[in-house]
Order: sequence, then structure tokens, then C-alpha cells
Amino acid sequence: MIHAYNEDILPIVQRKLASMFEIAVVIKNINIDNFAQGFVSSPVCRAFESADPVFVLGRSATELLSTVLGDAPCKDETSSYASPQYWVGHTLAYMQWYFKKPYADLISAFPCGQLLLEYFPYHEMDISKSVDLFASKLHLESTLKRLRSAKGLSQNDLAIMSGVSIRSIRAYEQGAADISKAQADTLYAISKVLDCSIEDLIT
Repeated sequence: MIHAYNEDILPIVQRKLASMFEIAVVIKNINIDNFAQGFVSSPVCRAFESADPVFVLGRSATELLSTVLGDAPCKDETSSYASPQYWVGHTLAYMQWYFKKPYADLISAFPCGQLLLEYFPYHEMDISKSVDLFASKLHLESTLKRLRSAKGLSQNDLAIMSGVSIRSIRAYEQGAADISKAQADTLYAISKVLDCSIEDLIT
């Protein structure tokens, strides 16, 4: 799967968006869904979607928050622990990077107020569990799954007919492994069974 930007930048985006959510909701007492809507309509949102270095690296969370809210930067900092609101922003940033979807689409499919209710138990789980949760809300279907389903084949059928392990088939369909990085013989074997081109599989 091709992500929104370089993974090295992701922790910075996560920390800053998480801090913005925490300050806005916990300290400024802004409703989380109202803040989320303000965020997606701001230039900060568009900058975060592409990891624009001017915003992501050049401005603090409080400066970014002031741009979203249209007021003077505050001096409040985030708490020393990860609050549920911090977790919402942190998770949302990861999902935007992972799925390469606009924040507006993610928030429309899974409003932040609803995501906040998932803090227990998801904040203690591996991030892959949250990825699965968002995938179910987004109703995502991989190209491989769509092509396989169109041929009327199960994952097991495709694995047997192509000689590719069912574990790999599942990983490609769930986005846990990037099919575009699969070996050429794997792509060829799957494409022959599905009667499609290799380009069809990886686009």
C-alpha cells in the first residue's frame, strides 16, 4: 500500500495533531466533533495531508491550533499522559497516513466523537487493530479482493490455483502487505488466475 508521505515524518504529524486535539477539547472545552470540522476546513488540514514541512516542521502545535481556531496562539501544552482526546488525534493522523485518504473522508466515515468512545480498549491494542476498525468504517475493498470476487473465487481457491500462500493473499487484501512490492513470479501467478494484467493488480 502506498502511504500519504514518508513514514519518517509520521511521528511528528501524530504528536502535533494529537496535541491540537487535546488542547482544543480538554483545555479550551471545544466539542471534539466541532473541532474536527474546523480542522478539516483549515489550511492546516491540507498541509498535514501532504506533510508540508512549513506547517509540520516549522510550527508548534499551539501555533497550528491558533491557525485552525483563528485566534492568538495559547501557551497551553499537552498533558504528560496520553488523554483519550490526544489518542484520537494521534490515531487519526496514523489513519490518514496509512490509507492516504483526506481527513474529511476519515472523519465523515468515523466521527471523532465516536472514535473517542473506542479509547477503551483500542488505546491498549496494537495499531493494526485500529487500522482494521477504520477499514470497516471506510468499507474499503482492495483491488485484489475485487478482482478475486469478480471471478467467483475464495481466498483459498486463489491460493491453490496460483500457488501463492493463503497467508500472503490475506495480507495483500487487508493491506498488511504491499502487493506492488511482491515478487514478479507472485504477481504473474495471481494475474494468470484472475485473467488480468500485473498492472491491474498493483494500481
